[in-house]
Amino acid sequence: MGNFVGTFILLQNSVDQKTHWLAHWNYERQEFMLPGDKKRPYETFQHCLISELEKTFELVPFEDFILSQEPLAHLAFSEKSTPDDSSEHYIVELFDFQELNSAARKSLENDLRNRWINEQEIEVGSTMDGFPISDLFRSLYYKANLARRLS
Repeated sequence: MGNFVGTFILLQNSVDQKTHWLAHWNYERQEFMLPGDKKRPYETFQHCLISELEKTFELVPFEDFILSQEPLAHLAFSEKSTPDDSSEHYIVELFDFQELNSAARKSLENDLRNRWINEQEIEVGSTMDGFPISDLFRSLYYKANLARRLS
């Protein structure tokens, strides 16, 4: 049984009239996931995400980006990968960028560790060229109702 308390950023884009979400390659798990991290006990969800954006993408808060004050979603749920596995427990907050300057957006889009992922790829669990997408990404996609989210 495992626990994950963390936060992720949502950045979407329209490509060929379909909504895509920015995913980041997780080297440890060898799969694409929403950019984010586990929260330390002394951090708020928002501060955890700011710290991750600074560390991973070298973005400067209040200069390159501003996060929304309130999360798009706060989710608490448990899941099993297979019936024989023990449950994984999650407490997650998803945030939008309130503001992202064009240079920072271009930097995120040009980072080879990032990829725009569409609904079909999330559903199948892999990118068009065969790279795996996290099961947690799919769970968050449905639990936060991202398909109905407006651009």
